[in-house]
Amino acid sequence: MEIGNKRRDSEDGQKQEVVKRVKSQEPNYAYLETVIREKLDFDSEKICCVTLSSLNVYCCLVCGHYYQGRHEKSPAFIHSINENHHVFLNLTNLKFYILPQNIQILHEDKVQLLNGIKYALYPTYSVKDLQSFPKQCFDLSNRAYLNGFIGFTNTTTYDYAHSALLLISHMKPLRDYFLLNNFDNQGEFIKRLSICIKKIWSPKLFKHYLSVDDFVTYLKVKEGLNLRLVDPRVFLLWLFNRICSSSKQLKSISNKSCKGKVKIVEIGKDPKDDGPATTKINVKPFWVLTLTLPEFSPFKDGNTVDNLPQINISQLLSKFSDIRDPSANNIFKLTHLPQFLIFHFNRFDHSSEHPVKSRNQTIVEFSGELKVLYANYRLKANVIHTVIKLPSTDGNTSDGDERSHWVTQLYDGKNDKWIEIDGINTTEREAELLFLGETFIQVWEKQEP
Repeated sequence: MEIGNKRRDSEDGQKQEVVKRVKSQEPNYAYLETVIREKLDFDSEKICCVTLSSLNVYCCLVCGHYYQGRHEKSPAFIHSINENHHVFLNLTNLKFYILPQNIQILHEDKVQLLNGIKYALYPTYSVKDLQSFPKQCFDLSNRAYLNGFIGFTNTTTYDYAHSALLLISHMKPLRDYFLLNNFDNQGEFIKRLSICIKKIWSPKLFKHYLSVDDFVTYLKVKEGLNLRLVDPRVFLLWLFNRICSSSKQLKSISNKSCKGKVKIVEIGKDPKDDGPATTKINVKPFWVLTLTLPEFSPFKDGNTVDNLPQINISQLLSKFSDIRDPSANNIFKLTHLPQFLIFHFNRFDHSSEHPVKSRNQTIVEFSGELKVLYANYRLKANVIHTVIKLPSTDGNTSDGDERSHWVTQLYDGKNDKWIEIDGINTTEREAELLFLGETFIQVWEKQEP
């Protein structure tokens, strides 16, 4: 009996030592009171501000700066001592630490503050969440926003990217797949793109707008994207092709939802002029269908919104009705209509010395519904082209060149209203007046019969 009692006493003593060690390693949760969420910006490039390295980077949750490492003499360790900042988040594995003690905060999911910060960096969704979207949300400044219909910073540089990302994020099959799945093991491009779309639909943003500077910089540096002459159409096509080369499942969803087919009959002349004309038939897939605008003279005096030439979208679509135009050698016919039909209105001649000034400003008339062959479509998105006046060499803006600027208008079907997104600003627009802008890209969704 005495031997057994000694053994139990020894075991109890060991357990108490373990408990003491665990308790001594528990972080001081009082440090969490020093966290300042308003200073956190998870859209910026995730590199150490000291070493400029992207490896093993932590965010200081007190000042919002990024630092590398946790070991002694690492930038994060030194920062914690010098600035008396102690709470850090690993930007890769989403684990929280107290420095310089180098203690991991366990059960962080039970701490509402930390859970909200993790969600801001990497939002996650359930099927039930998506059923309530879009909905009115509030940022840390208590400013209301509608998730999915948010603005972006750095409009003068990356507005074309904002438009293309918003279009993809409002194509429901693609959106749902991006929101409901984890892409950590599917390559850096898909992972970064998914995070962009997840943040666009986040109901818990710290600010009512986002930045995609880090994402586009990555595409330029790591993916070789040439940003010269990039517009929303070019960027959207690049994204579709890159998505399809990165994920078999996303390729299947994209092809099924967004890829149409057009039959092209090329009619050639008989060399002897005494026989039947030769024909060549091709069926080509397309992501974006370009509609050709009538010729436009940018030098006509008095061009205003009231007297600019106008054409109805149905007239532009007549080209694809399988009826031969006597003035053309080709016959076009749409043979497959996708769920999302994307139109592009080509307004620019890039061979021109001043393509923006000499652009085609023809107004395209349209309503919210459209009949294409046998299918009915509803307008979901409208990207319009506007211009920004650049100062001339003498500083006079009236004599300077013009630069393209892109504004995105999205349909909120839940509330039956149109939201215009221009930079960080979102404004409700009247559906009847949308056609007054220089429409550049439209997304139409097929309606169920």
